[in-house]
Amino acid sequence: MRSVFVLVLVLLAALPVGATPAQVQRYFRDLRSLQAEFTQRVYDEKARVVQSASGQMWMQKPGKFRWNYQAPAKQIIVADGERLWSYDVDLAQITVRKLDKALGSTPLALLSGAAPIEDSFTVDNARGEDGLTWYDLTPKQPQPEFRLLRVAFKGELLVALELEDGFGQRTRLDFQKLERNPELDADLLKFAPPAGVDVVGDSG
Repeated sequence: MRSVFVLVLVLLAALPVGATPAQVQRYFRDLRSLQAEFTQRVYDEKARVVQSASGQMWMQKPGKFRWNYQAPAKQIIVADGERLWSYDVDLAQITVRKLDKALGSTPLALLSGAAPIEDSFTVDNARGEDGLTWYDLTPKQPQPEFRLLRVAFKGELLVALELEDGFGQRTRLDFQKLERNPELDADLLKFAPPAGVDVVGDSG
């Protein structure tokens, strides 16, 4: 089963319908922060749902975000600008890595503001499907965890995102109550391990 960490590989935006790739690039450069509720589903190569989850997310450039998974299991993933913390509440275990190693060249680097979109992706023009406007973002360099990212908008609002891997498995995130460039509480983007919880990795 795919780790929920992979599901943080997201490209979030609220682009006007008919935006060109150049406008997509400008949007990411202007993006400062986001917050939203989300529902997540993982589909196998036969389009069957094999995993589902829901929760809330917050993001602030550069290099900070928080994902609170509420169902079916509680998990908290926090990037504080220096390290990436993943806290499995039920298992009472935390894994931590330095952020630059965790980001690498994945879409996390784009989300955190570490890399311009045009350095990492080819952005295809918009197309209409199921009443939504979709953009395909293809990585310029082969990636082990995914081959294609799709983002969908209804009007000027982001409503869904899909990540497809090389085996035909898709992860879809549907967003509700998304806000672009809100003022975020700084404490949301910090993480302090609770007492008595095992910490594995580089926390020094």
